[in-house]
Amino acid sequence: MFIPMGPASKGIGMLFKVAQSISSKLRYNNKISNNSSSFHSIPKNLYDDQLGQQHVRVNMDKKLLLRRYETNEGSDVYYFSTLCTDNNGRSFSVKKNYCFTNHLHKHSYPSSIVGSCNGILCLADNYEKGNTVLWNPATDELKSLPPSSIECPSDAAYTKFTTRGFGFDARSEDYKVLRHVTNGLVYDDDSYKATIVQSELYSLKNDSWRPLVNPVKHPWPWSEIMYSTNGSCYWYAYDCVISFNFSDEVFSCLPLPGPRSSNYLFFDIDGSTLGLIVFSYYAPVRKRIDIWVWKSNEWCWSNVDSFMVEDVISPLGLWGRDKCFLQGANGQLLFFDLVTRELKALDMEEFSGAESLVSFEESTVSISKVTELHTEARKKQSGSKEKCSSNNFNVDVMKSRNLNNLQSSL
Repeated sequence: MFIPMGPASKGIGMLFKVAQSISSKLRYNNKISNNSSSFHSIPKNLYDDQLGQQHVRVNMDKKLLLRRYETNEGSDVYYFSTLCTDNNGRSFSVKKNYCFTNHLHKHSYPSSIVGSCNGILCLADNYEKGNTVLWNPATDELKSLPPSSIECPSDAAYTKFTTRGFGFDARSEDYKVLRHVTNGLVYDDDSYKATIVQSELYSLKNDSWRPLVNPVKHPWPWSEIMYSTNGSCYWYAYDCVISFNFSDEVFSCLPLPGPRSSNYLFFDIDGSTLGLIVFSYYAPVRKRIDIWVWKSNEWCWSNVDSFMVEDVISPLGLWGRDKCFLQGANGQLLFFDLVTRELKALDMEEFSGAESLVSFEESTVSISKVTELHTEARKKQSGSKEKCSSNNFNVDVMKSRNLNNLQSSL
């Protein structure tokens, strides 16, 4: 179901029922954070007014990809771990650790998890190279995306590739990546001239990028990573949320909940309802976290839960409908239960260095086959009998979390 993005959507949205308020104490490492406010758990009776209860189920068979880092001689080394879950999503264990030799930027620099779709994950570096890869952890297939379609102006002092989104276009049955390309222009004396921001879209079928005409003026700054769900991706600008539909290739806007002084983390419920986790990186020891969901029928956000935590840097995302992952002050992975109001740390050693995570479902979707089949279809239409080739890349699977082994595999 598409999440309507305009006033015409009124009367077609979700109905929200908020469970009874819960007030309790937070426990973490034998610390008690007293909370005098009365809070609501995230709605368990959230349902679509047309489709009934079929969207209420939460898939707990999903895996998690965790971006992590190790510190060695003052330098951080970044890598990824896949996590498995059992006990109805309440316990976790590391399945494998991965690094990607020669596909992303230097491994001493951070890379981003752009998103996941049908078992395929998109990863990108955070620097000027613009390196982006598609990866299927179940098959260990890895594909590097081609160079940008946007030419760098001769007077550009720098070029940055930012704000990426990854999703599936159901209409054309194609996987697509959206990103913004920023060029900072200077005069001959190196003084500032202008900043040009352009958008481009990658198609896995065509294995190429193409520029987009973007009618939306992007107030600076915006989030580095988009959130994709149900055929659209979302990111926040200075005073609004911007969306892009992969099928229609249309940009839209909707308001932010509350003042822009906060930070935002997107999530969705069953792929049909958009949500935001609102927090502040610069809060003191105690941090307030608010959870909002978008009510398309009323064209507004609804605050469905709020809680206070201590020694936390930021939330990392929701798991199911009543659990929230957080990054601890010491880099540990924390787990907050929205029902019991308990905060606990997962195994300090096994889950240390947590920075970001995304959920995904394992699948055997072949990344290269999507391009191959489309190429073959185009050749048949043109009468060509040439054979098409594919690029297959290997993933270095780390057998140990030992830092020396990690360094040697980079």
